[in-house]
Amino acid sequence: MSFRPLFGSLILGSVLAFGGSTALGQATTLDRTIVAATGALNDGQKSAVSAFVGKHAEAIRTGTDARSIEDARGALTTPARDPAASPNFRKAYAVILITELSPVVKGSDLHRSLNAMQALRFSRTPEALDVIIERTAVASESSAAKRIAAASLAGDAFEDLDASNAYYETAARRLRDAAVSETDWLALQQKLAAIGAAARRKDLPADNARNVRKAQAEAIASLAKGMKASAKADARMQAIQRTLVGLRNDLLVMQSADRSAVSKVLAPALSDLVASAAAQWDAAHADATMSASYASVLNNCEVLLRLIDRGERPQAYAGTKPEGDARVLGPTWDAKDKAKFEAEATRWAGIVSAAPYRN
Repeated sequence: MSFRPLFGSLILGSVLAFGGSTALGQATTLDRTIVAATGALNDGQKSAVSAFVGKHAEAIRTGTDARSIEDARGALTTPARDPAASPNFRKAYAVILITELSPVVKGSDLHRSLNAMQALRFSRTPEALDVIIERTAVASESSAAKRIAAASLAGDAFEDLDASNAYYETAARRLRDAAVSETDWLALQQKLAAIGAAARRKDLPADNARNVRKAQAEAIASLAKGMKASAKADARMQAIQRTLVGLRNDLLVMQSADRSAVSKVLAPALSDLVASAAAQWDAAHADATMSASYASVLNNCEVLLRLIDRGERPQAYAGTKPEGDARVLGPTWDAKDKAKFEAEATRWAGIVSAAPYRN
């Protein structure tokens, strides 16, 4: 079963719901003094929040039509998205949301689960995001569609999350582990993209961003190592194809020290991706769509390898300019010149297996 149409409809629904749904126009029954509370909520305020959340969570759990469920979701997201909402309020709000909505998130009804995850996401708390990230793991969630949605929401949540800098590293490692075991390429793409979004979080210190990016490189490395052991064309290349484009753009603006730290993991992974293409030469070339994905991956691998290698071994490029680097992997793949392709693959394997890449 393909999840592409379903995923598209889920995302479209999210855009409509949060871009101009009538649900957002509903007035919250929560007093603004609760939403804007600068101190801990008192018992009366907690009771009011519990009653409010309980009412709308029940509608998500038992609503008999899509509109009533989406209206309940909209009502639950409105207080947390209020510009006046204080961190104290959102934290207390998230505790109640998690209690009420976690069972729905874990449930088998995709529509109810997605709406519950969206409500949790807008609390902007790491505790609520943890519930969502749990749904990205194959071991926890059998529905590929829900894993896709959860990973997409996680990536979106990193933009305005109220969390410690260390949390981004923890979340990235969890997404890395979820990515390594992923079999659905769309879900994999979303997980790798989510890690990239965490690394690009505004104001995240360089050390934390570097470690987040390393987690992404480690995921690619683990995937590539497993892929090169098979002669079958691997659809996950389509996810890696898209990931490498963003990663290339990020590496170009990284400080050289940060790029070097990530490169120790990334360069061998890129070489393994090239080796995977060699191992799957016949199978991948037999499918025009897959062959195009492999070609894109190989072009990006070559660009990244040269970019990284110029920084790691500048003496090898003395007197040359980056724009003078002639690409070999992509053109020989397209020309089906396996001998020349394998010779270049072997050359890069030798480079990244020696100093300074060898740890």
